[in-house]
Amino acid sequence: MKKIYLLSLSILCAFTINAQNCSELFISEYVEGWSNNKAIELYNPTSNTIDLSNYALSRWSNGGTIPATTTLEGLIEPNEAFVIGLDKRDPNGEGYEAPLWDGWLHYTDSITLVPDSIYNADSDLMSKVDLFICPNYEDGTMYFNGNDAFTLENSNGDILDVIGKIGEDPGDAWADETGAYWTKDQTLVRKSEVINPFVYDPNFEYTFDPTLEWDSLPANSFSGLGSHECDCALISIEENNNSIQMYPNPNSTGQLTINSSTEIQSISLYNILGEKVLSKNYNSSSITETILLSPKLKGLYFVEVLLENKEVLLKKLLLN
Repeated sequence: MKKIYLLSLSILCAFTINAQNCSELFISEYVEGWSNNKAIELYNPTSNTIDLSNYALSRWSNGGTIPATTTLEGLIEPNEAFVIGLDKRDPNGEGYEAPLWDGWLHYTDSITLVPDSIYNADSDLMSKVDLFICPNYEDGTMYFNGNDAFTLENSNGDILDVIGKIGEDPGDAWADETGAYWTKDQTLVRKSEVINPFVYDPNFEYTFDPTLEWDSLPANSFSGLGSHECDCALISIEENNNSIQMYPNPNSTGQLTINSSTEIQSISLYNILGEKVLSKNYNSSSITETILLSPKLKGLYFVEVLLENKEVLLKKLLLN
């Protein structure tokens, strides 16, 4: 017997211009590590597989306004993360061609003088990468440092997400109010409550404050790459249209009718914070029930229907 539970979530509204709640790809992790340890993680908050050939990453170097852009490739499944890394894989590379860390430390035993090695998964960036790009410096995009703005765009060139501020050179890095660097020698992880990342608008003046949407980890922190905790996943609700119908939806009538193929035991209404705002139990064996809605309720809600067979179904409801 399958049950689907509505979980509570909180929403961080750091930016609201052109925000898209859980409807578009965004940057979920940023790795600005030592040497060539550079990586970007993307997260798919939607219920559909996303084709990355419709997206690109750009580096805006040192306050510049002309980016170095690379079109991506690959697929991201719903509620999954995808890691893009700088294409430095030659184990014999040195200096600017040094490979990404692969977790192996090679050394010579001081007593036996025999070469040996040890593996540390926490320092393995190489194996986390799903797509390697920009093998040559001329490609530009993945050779970012702490003072370079970094963006994600769609195939129309619209900027969907941004780290830093385009056209601004912050010095060594963007920092917090104490002056501590956040975009240099750091790994940034998007806070789980961020479901509507900032969408860049060239006509809108903004200030980049990394503390609003990001958590900061020390340099060369890779262990969390490849997965992302996001509250969008909590509201990715499975709808069984063959088992239940709900109308009208969107709703402005104040009256909601629910029809089910199985007898209804109870109906509950939750807001997007997971708070129950209405609940009604039924003792009859009806497959059709109507509930009255307060005119004060506006926006997105979730309707939970408990059926006689103990199955719980959830559907999204828009009240306007």
